[in-house]
Amino acid sequence: MPTIHQRALDFVRSNAPPGDVTAILAAFDDYGTNHEFLMNVGPEKGPMLTAMVAAQPEGGRVLELGCFCGYSSILIGSALPSGATLTGIEIDPDSVAIARQTVEYAGLSDRVEIIEGGSGDMIPTLTDPFDLVFLDHWKDLYKTDLISIESNNLLRAGSTVFADNVGPLFNPEEYLEYVGTSGHYDTKYHKSHIEYTNREDGVEISVYRG
Repeated sequence: MPTIHQRALDFVRSNAPPGDVTAILAAFDDYGTNHEFLMNVGPEKGPMLTAMVAAQPEGGRVLELGCFCGYSSILIGSALPSGATLTGIEIDPDSVAIARQTVEYAGLSDRVEIIEGGSGDMIPTLTDPFDLVFLDHWKDLYKTDLISIESNNLLRAGSTVFADNVGPLFNPEEYLEYVGTSGHYDTKYHKSHIEYTNREDGVEISVYRG
């Protein structure tokens, strides 16, 4: 039986033309709303992420932890300024395969790279700071991985960290306490809803002080 990843992508291919990112995202949203729940950033929080991406410098670098079906990868990729790139890290092989296909279907393979591996293993292999980091993987890894990103000099003063799913359902206290009290960030919580539901969620947007 096809995985949920494959079922979602098959639906997208049947309902959106290749290269049309707006239609592809809308098809994913349709599937997540009316067929099976998808762990995407979704249509409510997505515009907040897009605004963060569009504000990055030309030639900038974005890091995504957790790619699932590639929804946020193409959302970010389509909003990147000229010369900017996205590096996505995903541990699940099914997610990696589908995310790469989604990126290719959207016509964004020239600016989006999906790397297979665990975040804890892959972060130390990365070089040069990122201008924006999007956290959307295992929630209990947010704090650990952010500290690893810091210690590996992958942030610069002004880099932004966008953490999805830090609402009350996800037990985000450890992460929120860290970005709020470490002294490294100017940070703000933005109330929202879990994708495709009316249950409370939130995102934390934190700017690194350096």
